[in-house]
Amino acid sequence: MLNFKPLSELRAYLGLFLLMAVLTAYRALVLATADIGLYVDEAYYWGWAQQLDWGYYSKPPMIAALIAFTTSLCGDGVFCVKSGALLVYPVTTWLVFRLGQVFFDARTGLWAAAVFLLMPGVALSNLIISTDVLLLLFWAWAMLALVLALQTNAWRHWLMLGVACGLGLLSKYTMALFAPSVLLALLLVPAWRGQLLNPRLWVAAFVAVLIIAPNIVWNAQHGWPTFQHTAEISNLEHAGLHWDELGEFISGQLAVFGPISLILWLVALFTLPASRQKSLLAVFSLVFLLAISAQALLGRANANWAAPAFVAASVLLAAWGVQQGVHHRRWLIAAILLNVIVMLGAYHYTQGAQWFGVEMTGKTDPFKRVRGWDQLAEQYTARQALAPHALLMSGDRDLLAQLGYHLHLRPEHIVSWNAGQGIRHQYDLMHPLGQPHIGHDMLMVSNEPLPEALISRFDAVEVLEPLHVQIHKDWALNYKVYWFKGFRG
Repeated sequence: MLNFKPLSELRAYLGLFLLMAVLTAYRALVLATADIGLYVDEAYYWGWAQQLDWGYYSKPPMIAALIAFTTSLCGDGVFCVKSGALLVYPVTTWLVFRLGQVFFDARTGLWAAAVFLLMPGVALSNLIISTDVLLLLFWAWAMLALVLALQTNAWRHWLMLGVACGLGLLSKYTMALFAPSVLLALLLVPAWRGQLLNPRLWVAAFVAVLIIAPNIVWNAQHGWPTFQHTAEISNLEHAGLHWDELGEFISGQLAVFGPISLILWLVALFTLPASRQKSLLAVFSLVFLLAISAQALLGRANANWAAPAFVAASVLLAAWGVQQGVHHRRWLIAAILLNVIVMLGAYHYTQGAQWFGVEMTGKTDPFKRVRGWDQLAEQYTARQALAPHALLMSGDRDLLAQLGYHLHLRPEHIVSWNAGQGIRHQYDLMHPLGQPHIGHDMLMVSNEPLPEALISRFDAVEVLEPLHVQIHKDWALNYKVYWFKGFRG
């Protein structure tokens, strides 16, 4: 006898498909027609993708692998570099749907998927290729695997949990917060406490360690640069309590999840009846938020660093809105509609500014930092015609990343000048000025005075016409260009 799904469940699946298809198509159109280039980190990651490895200076390797995959399919254009986000987020949304379905029902899963896919942080992240794209994917997958493993104790679900956690660690190290979240969730629910002695849980942990092991080996071979960078950006070496940083981080969560959504989620935490589902979802949002909040208080933290917390928060908020009656659902709809308005405003800011007669300046253009690099690359190419075999050299990571991308330079054609400041970025780590460059000419691009320690290492230096791109009346790209001849070592 055939076992058909209930009509309500089929409708939920259809709604999910339409939600993902329409939003992904719309966001792809916005990305394809937007007059913006790559952010510096995106250009930086593109450079990594030209030389795949088990690790990089500031991040594990998955972001480079994703960009290498998408650009192998359709080339190195801006759309293709960024398109990994458009491919990944529908899968993550499906996982969020399944979390809501497994814990509650398909209707709750559909609302959770809508909350997640339309929250401002995800809306913006769909147009930017970043490590958060993959972290959210593997965090949601690991959560679903954990829930299924707790329900079935099947080997396939425990192994899936290990794989998801390992790949998450290869995407971003904050995936490590999954471990204390699991521990606390199991301790809070008496029926789950015995799982701490379940060997299958520890096999899953071992699988995760095996997957991250090559990256750990890479770090050991290169002096632990990724771990050092992670510590540096946290600013934890500056002792004290930074209440301003904490306040900025907390207010940033209103922008990431949505103002109404965040408030309603807090309401749901206190008003939903106690249950296993609520306990797990609360733990998997609060542990991450509290950990990053502590980091902000003790040092600094960007608003997006806590994004995985909102996977569980989306499901919990949807359960509050769907399970608690019509009045709650109206508030849920209001939260989603506000997020849609924010998304439309962000996607069409430039057109809206034109309609309202707002002049684009350095103060009013949020995309000013990604504009003009293609023109700067054209000007650099004209200078390089004088020294066609010269290598690009600079001490500026942002400039090396942007010119490297727009000129489609191989890593070996980029040289980093570092005046003894320690390893600052991937170029310092893998492509510092040194013995392999003896006899080569360099085109040095910089907006800093030339140090005598650098001039003395070359046979001659010639000043070339500077690079200048005027973006707005108060915002421009300006760099000096020097032709360094004959590196002596």
